[in-house]
Amino acid sequence: MQQGDLVHIPQGTELWCETENGMRMRFAEKPIAGVYLSTRSQYIYRVYAANGKWNVKRRDVYPMEAAC
Repeated sequence: MQQGDLVHIPQGTELWCETENGMRMRFAEKPIAGVYLSTRSQYIYRVYAANGKWNVKRRDVYPMEAAC
């Protein structure tokens, strides 16, 4: 995956980010479209979705295919 690729994040996916006060976490209440930013580790992607930068488990992120 390359930076800027559109991704699909399914409903119920756990998203989290580090803050000055600890960690902020949420679950996707509905499917979310996002933008791939980077790979944090072998298992974690960094994405821009839901008005913020979030960490998401790689297994929960799917690339959106280009329409014909």
